Amino acid sequence: MLSETPKDIALVLGGGGAKGSYEIGVIEALERLNIRAGSVFGVSVGALNAVMYAQHTLQEADRLWSEIRLDSLVSEESLSLADAAENLFDHPEKLMEFLARYNKNKGIDISPYASLLRRVVDEDAVRRSDVRFGLTATRVSGLSLTEKSIDDMEEGTLVDWLLASSSCFPVFPVHTIGKEGYIDGGFCDNVPVSMALRAGARHVIAVDIGKHRSHTGYDRRPNVTYIRASHPIGGLMTFDPDRAAWNRRLGYLDALRAFGLLRGFSYAFDPEDVQAAAAPAKDFVSLLSRMEAGLRPSHAVSLGAKDRAPFFSFLEEGMGTRCDASDYFLRACELAAEALQMDATQILTLDALSAELAAALPLQRAQELSESLVGGHVGALFSKPQIDRRLAVSCLYLLMKKRGMDFPLAGYAAGSFPREFVCALALTFLLPEA
Repeated sequence: MLSETPKDIALVLGGGGAKGSYEIGVIEALERLNIRAGSVFGVSVGALNAVMYAQHTLQEADRLWSEIRLDSLVSEESLSLADAAENLFDHPEKLMEFLARYNKNKGIDISPYASLLRRVVDEDAVRRSDVRFGLTATRVSGLSLTEKSIDDMEEGTLVDWLLASSSCFPVFPVHTIGKEGYIDGGFCDNVPVSMALRAGARHVIAVDIGKHRSHTGYDRRPNVTYIRASHPIGGLMTFDPDRAAWNRRLGYLDALRAFGLLRGFSYAFDPEDVQAAAAPAKDFVSLLSRMEAGLRPSHAVSLGAKDRAPFFSFLEEGMGTRCDASDYFLRACELAAEALQMDATQILTLDALSAELAAALPLQRAQELSESLVGGHVGALFSKPQIDRRLAVSCLYLLMKKRGMDFPLAGYAAGSFPREFVCALALTFLLPEA
């Protein structure tokens, strides 16, 4: 847990449109942990959440995110255009068609969003607050980063700066303040950790909700806690109360995990329960190491790291540093949970995970196919253009339980489908007898 006092802690909230509900979950976790930030910085929707944090209206922020929809932000006439903008970043070839509609409609009308800001933002409260507030925007002239603390803003302009910071052009129009045009601060830096550090923070808690990770250099910094969603949290314009509630819960669990109250990487586990399973976790790592060693060809020195350690390489992709055997075992269990599309917004014990996986595995169908695999008929499962991961994991699990690690095609399966093989191996330690 953090030892710094609130004045030394900064909270940085990144931009991401409708995904901003995730940040409210993170803040709820910080409240539970009694971690208070003395300064808060935001970009785009993160700036709105930062204002709510600074003016101490988090209950209102929670209500806002439980009710907000796209028509809360744009006029009825602009709804279809705003909806079309959602796919622009994935389909740039549609940009010209979008711009033609955009010009025909004279842009997207965001007057409802401006009205919402005027309703929920209390500039006087922010200026009086014991929490320092700041945001970033991108100046259109030169596409340069503009950093503004509340003290740098002229009286009465906070809502304008929030509109500037969240002007995700071309979805939202350029916002003009004085003689300068501004667009979303995320065009320069979607998670402005550096702004917080320059302001004197000794420890920064950064929340990154962008589609792509904004920074890779802070993960090992002892003075930065960098929190990023462990699962996809929707699109930029996917304003839906059910999605918002799910994102909020995920943010809460991810933050508790970031501060060590929960274990795991993409799922949340009770730490005491995980500690009790330390012995089988060590057995799992030992067996996996032996299986991996058996795959190495004699010329492995010429291969890349992933070829020399196919099992551990992809496990470590989703893990941090300084991991123990329990972490590797948990990550393998998580991959099985992901393959079976288990809900990530729950706190699990290994027994609960075992029960859910056992109920979700297509074991009856796998039983029928496993005998074909034993007979060498790989086409029954592995030769299809897109394998059924649930079925593949189930088949391999049954074969391992009934025939051990040396079942026919074990080497083929381990080398060609390492992810499914490792999931199945983890299940042999996790599930009751098949």
